[in-house]
Amino acid sequence: MTGHLEDPAISNPAAFAKNSYLQRIYARLPWAVFWALAAQGVLSITRFFSKMVVGGRFGSGEAGYGSEADLAYFDAAFGIMLLVLGLHEAFVTTPLTFFNHREKKTIEQKFAGRMLCLSLMFSVVALVVMVIVTWCQYAFFEIGHGFLFAMIALTVLLPFQAVKEFSRRWLLANLRVRESTVIEIGFAAIFLTLIGGLFYLAEINAATVFGITIIANFVCLIGWWIFFKKSFSLDFVGVEQQALDNFHYGKWIAGENLSSVAMMYFSQWFLFTMIGEKGAGVYSACLTIVFLANPFLLGVSSIFAPRVAQEFSQKGWKGMFPILLTYSAFVGFVLISFSGTLFFIGESLTTMAFGERYADYFAADGGGSNTVTFILSLAMPCFGLSFLLTCCILAADKPIYCFHAAAVGMIATIGVNFSFAEPSLMSAALSFVTGALATMIFRALVVLKLYRDDQKNGGIHPPNWHPTDQSASARHTDLSR
Repeated sequence: MTGHLEDPAISNPAAFAKNSYLQRIYARLPWAVFWALAAQGVLSITRFFSKMVVGGRFGSGEAGYGSEADLAYFDAAFGIMLLVLGLHEAFVTTPLTFFNHREKKTIEQKFAGRMLCLSLMFSVVALVVMVIVTWCQYAFFEIGHGFLFAMIALTVLLPFQAVKEFSRRWLLANLRVRESTVIEIGFAAIFLTLIGGLFYLAEINAATVFGITIIANFVCLIGWWIFFKKSFSLDFVGVEQQALDNFHYGKWIAGENLSSVAMMYFSQWFLFTMIGEKGAGVYSACLTIVFLANPFLLGVSSIFAPRVAQEFSQKGWKGMFPILLTYSAFVGFVLISFSGTLFFIGESLTTMAFGERYADYFAADGGGSNTVTFILSLAMPCFGLSFLLTCCILAADKPIYCFHAAAVGMIATIGVNFSFAEPSLMSAALSFVTGALATMIFRALVVLKLYRDDQKNGGIHPPNWHPTDQSASARHTDLSR
């Protein structure tokens, strides 16, 4: 008579066994990875949609609904912001992950407080520098009002973006992946709501989109601070020494970040200067389509980076090298297939995402059809393989070689751009691919050298060896940032 009150999993042995089996499966699922990919997926979709809006996809060519020029302003300013955030990542957020250890609660709070102080101090310095840069652009260079207003908005945005990035990396460093995802979802919801308001008011341009990003970041930071402020003990004691430690650890990462961002965005800046905003905006649209491969790289990164770090710590290059070869074959096949797909549908996909005006540009000035998207996609296999090689180099604790590789790619990109007598979207795309290829080849040669040296030494780790923090390698995955 009381059977209806009993737990069926207890009263029924078969149901209990099945429930226990499902619980074991649930416990073994890599939920941290799922949440991290979900957060990055939300962020990637939001960025892609924002570029579509700024590029005028949902307008009919009238003012206030975005355009090719607005997209050029947006990406040119965004690249400048990434240069600054690359330094913040090298000297604040990556050391935050590396030096973060499980200690007594008070020690953890003081460490978190010191790192937050450094992030705030960096943000203030970056704000002052950006004010000076923007004023110099206005005073000494002939720049249009659209780009000037975008730079002013970016100057205000930069401190908020830096601290928000700190909040995200702090959550991840403390294994609060789900909370990080919730914040990213909240940011996306606020941002998309505000961008809908801009569309309603017909005020879509680079400056206003940066403006609503400030609001969304501010709201997210308020929420983050309310829930986690007890985890921080703000005290300037020890901040100076922490800054020195961070600089020593992050100096090569800083060089690599600056070189990588310069390689990624130089072609856009060059086009912006040499052929004008419209052409640079069309190039940005083509590059945005190519970066649709990012989710795949993010998925690979969540598995490959920790695995090679573990294999190297246990077996050295002998254990890591076969894994590198296996993943290289897989990643190369997928990304070459991606490029092959864009050979057939790259033009139509770009037109579908950004509008007929982008196809009309090629019809009028680009030789009749859009082959730029396909040419740019040839860089993706290089970036994918380069990322795998970077993980191996970092596992071997040789970050200086990552900086050298990024510098080689940057120099190659700049050199090829200047080698063309008449800059065009095609010359910019070829320069971009050349830079990616040069970076990959350099990293491959480094890995081969390290592997051969290891074989000569009998596969023995050098004295005082320790694996470099693999979380730093994650910065290579999101190519669009």
